[in-house]
Amino acid sequence: MIHIEAKNPSYLEKRIDYFILPVYRNQTLHTQEWSELDATFHQQLSQMLQTGEISDQKGKVTILHTLGQLTATRLVFLGMGEMAELDFISARDAFAKAVQQLKTEASEKSLAILLTEQTNLGPERLTQAVGEAFLLGTYAYEGYRAIPKHKPSFQTVEIVVHQEQEAKAETGLQLAQAFSTGTNLARTLVNEPGNYLPPHELANRAIEVAKRYGMSYELLAKDKLEELNMGGVLSVAQGSAELPYVVVIKYQGKEQWEDVIGLIGKGVTFDTGGISIKPVAGMEEMKTDMGGSAAMIGAMEAIGRLQPAVNIMMVIGCVENMPSGTAYKPGDVITTMSGKTVEIITTDAEGRLVLADCITYAKQQGVSCLVDCATLTGGIVVALGHVATGLMTNNQQLANEMLQAAQYCGERLWQLPTFPEYRELNKSHVADLKNSGGRYGHAIIAGVFLQEFAEETPWVHVDIAGTASQSKTTPLGPIGATGAMVRSIAQFLLQRAN
Repeated sequence: MIHIEAKNPSYLEKRIDYFILPVYRNQTLHTQEWSELDATFHQQLSQMLQTGEISDQKGKVTILHTLGQLTATRLVFLGMGEMAELDFISARDAFAKAVQQLKTEASEKSLAILLTEQTNLGPERLTQAVGEAFLLGTYAYEGYRAIPKHKPSFQTVEIVVHQEQEAKAETGLQLAQAFSTGTNLARTLVNEPGNYLPPHELANRAIEVAKRYGMSYELLAKDKLEELNMGGVLSVAQGSAELPYVVVIKYQGKEQWEDVIGLIGKGVTFDTGGISIKPVAGMEEMKTDMGGSAAMIGAMEAIGRLQPAVNIMMVIGCVENMPSGTAYKPGDVITTMSGKTVEIITTDAEGRLVLADCITYAKQQGVSCLVDCATLTGGIVVALGHVATGLMTNNQQLANEMLQAAQYCGERLWQLPTFPEYRELNKSHVADLKNSGGRYGHAIIAGVFLQEFAEETPWVHVDIAGTASQSKTTPLGPIGATGAMVRSIAQFLLQRAN
């Protein structure tokens, strides 16, 4: 859909439907490209820019018909504001707004974007921002409608750069394509209804990624989980007719299998709360409770495309949490794979039990550090709303790497404390731990529960319960799944490779 082309003398003669030109305040007017274009229109464009008919306001779109003066049918002027204030997020969001305005009227049309101006972002980052704006902004989940709702997107998108910018722009576009493909895969997984994506199907979708990129994989079925004493996974699943699975995928980017990064994902494909059943209002949203696994699968998709020199082991627990006569109950004591026992206070605190076993498995396989991702708690939504993802850690250096990656990708990530006092709240009178330490500070208490299983292994936990889906359309996508943290985790892995 998107490709790079070096600018040549005939660039204004392209036969396209829409030609997009970024407009920077007090800058664009003085460029060679503007002069060439303005001359075609007898300096009328400069007058319109000076009078405000063409806006340089950030995210403002002005569309003009060329009336046969160019082979392009329409010119699209995209306001970018002050060039000195340009950063990755503002560039991406400005182009994403243009995408939303154009994608209906320009469906199946051809576009070209002029990115020749020198900015403080540089051609690689600016092209990545533009690529993500188009690839994320045009995502649509068709679902299971008998009659398709969404129109096809743009036919082609061509990014025009100076010849000396071409190599860096290509790198930026490759990153945008990898990150966006992974993000959109995660979005689709999270948007899927629970009856179309039960545990075995989530496992299959993960394995499809492994097969696509030649990664090794293993599917741990119920008998193997019993052999491994994965009491956390098995207890959560025992109320459901759907069998549990743990998927292990290995990506080897180095010659030696060492310094392995463990990616752990919660894959509860539907969460009723179990015996501690949730209220009916909003329960349909619990199909998204596998968002952590989706994020890890999406990150592996991005890694498969980019092939960095890093070793990764992804472990995701795929289960369904249902009430029944065989379900685990409040008051039960279960034994996790680590040997630690857990008193069940509520069966609706199931994700941490699944993650605990997956963390232990990865540790026993020799990973050097751990990153877990989960829609773990409503408490994180109370704390951070739907704006930021929460982070907890036992290793500040590892946390700083993840925070840096998130900032680079334009995803909001906020660190929460893991003071020793919080760990006291998870202690039980009848077992080593209990799976709920109370309402206050709930997101942190759940995080430090996982820390009990990470132990001394460097570990980062990200809780995406507030960011995995959105209730309104934004420039970067529609209502529904967001693919939160796919790009940040993929970027974290790239940083590790470099």
